[in-house]
Amino acid sequence: MKLFWSTVAVFSLLALGLVSMALQVPVAGHTAQTIEARPQIAFIETPLLVPGEPRKRFPQGSRLVRMTMGAQPRSPVNLTPQFFAVADPRMSFDGAQVLFSAQTEKNSGWQIWEMAADGSRPRQLTHCLGDCLQAAYLPRKQIVYTAIGGNGPQRSSTLYVSQWNGENAHPITFGPGNFQVETVLHSGRVLVSAERPLLAGGKGWGHRALYTIRPDGTGLHLFRQDASVNSVRGGAEELEDGTILFVEGKGAAQQVGGELAWIPPGALHAAEITAPPSVYESAHELQEGNLMVAKQNSGPSAANRTFDLYSFDLASRTLGDRLYRQPKISSVSPVPFAAHPIPLYYPSILHPEEKTGRFLCLNSYISADAAHGHIAGHIAQVRVIVLEQGHHERILGNAPVEKDGSFYMTVPSDTPIRFELLGARGAVIRAQKSWIWTRPGEDRGCLGCHESQALAPENRWPLTLNRSDTPTPVGVPIHPQGNTLNTRNK
Repeated sequence: MKLFWSTVAVFSLLALGLVSMALQVPVAGHTAQTIEARPQIAFIETPLLVPGEPRKRFPQGSRLVRMTMGAQPRSPVNLTPQFFAVADPRMSFDGAQVLFSAQTEKNSGWQIWEMAADGSRPRQLTHCLGDCLQAAYLPRKQIVYTAIGGNGPQRSSTLYVSQWNGENAHPITFGPGNFQVETVLHSGRVLVSAERPLLAGGKGWGHRALYTIRPDGTGLHLFRQDASVNSVRGGAEELEDGTILFVEGKGAAQQVGGELAWIPPGALHAAEITAPPSVYESAHELQEGNLMVAKQNSGPSAANRTFDLYSFDLASRTLGDRLYRQPKISSVSPVPFAAHPIPLYYPSILHPEEKTGRFLCLNSYISADAAHGHIAGHIAQVRVIVLEQGHHERILGNAPVEKDGSFYMTVPSDTPIRFELLGARGAVIRAQKSWIWTRPGEDRGCLGCHESQALAPENRWPLTLNRSDTPTPVGVPIHPQGNTLNTRNK
């Protein structure tokens, strides 16, 4: 690897002339003057980038470099010479620190590291038994990251939250789906990617959608419901105006990258910004309305198709100047060295001492998958199924469903469960595919059974709460005071 990167340094000097010329030539409405105003950036350089599982992206190694942009850009400075592979750079809110994941040796596990923006004072934050990657900063000196563990069919990824120094690490996801951190939104929620549906024993890194979750593991929701089962959404970022920008690939992640797409604030559906045959690996906002993107270059074979860095104008949806190119090397995941606003802090109202949570469904007849959005027939009960170790399913029990389709129950917390709607004779009318959970003391509500996110709940009191304010215990011991909403306040 040292010989390889020495060769890279020689090519860097040759490439800089090409880059300088490209930066001085206006392309798609951009001028050299606008490029000179851009800050320093950090990005990943690698000789080989492969699709699939995050920990296997860089089989020949990678490095994190820093470069000053301008009409005469400086040669990239290697910030991570002591590592075999590096990925997922993130800037701290004040722009003084860099959070990243790295392998010290080729076959070692990935861990989360942090260092000063100049590459000094690197320190290891996590000591995971498996692989920890894709970290992002949270408010109040916390981080969220992806932890991959297990072997073979049992291998999966979970989200963890810890202090900035790696202490007090704890999981915030508890079901299958191979969750990955994408970014932390301005609202304080975490934007993640995961399988759709959230199945046990899935392939893990194909057919992925975007979800949001709070930093305490509550409120997991599909971000938008229009994701195709054949699409792979990832590389997501939130722009200054709240737009969610991401890369959407087609098929089961057989290639790196895809087209750029976005979901503006208030939009119900995603829209593609670019079109085939272009392929993008990542995008990051540099200035309002202007992006840095890693775009794949055309070549006679896949081996020749590396990624270079370009500017991209969102208003015209056009590719701008080429910012950097390294022959036979891919440059991806660019981020600016700049301070940025701290997301809102999301205060948790969980009760860690409790071992249960509650589900309240307003109308289980509502379903986006059913004809006219409404399940036909009579729903008498809801069955709760739990997923145990080894992907074994077990029935926890049933709860009654009222005439208006509402039900209210208490279930074990931090445990993956799914629901089945039953008719009067016990036949399954509709079965949930995704596994979900509730956190200790969480009151989780839903409008219906896989309901459309464009719907607002009807303004009425559900019959299940008229019957009793005591949720039906399913798979949990009956509390001596009734498992009511107000029990913990008495």
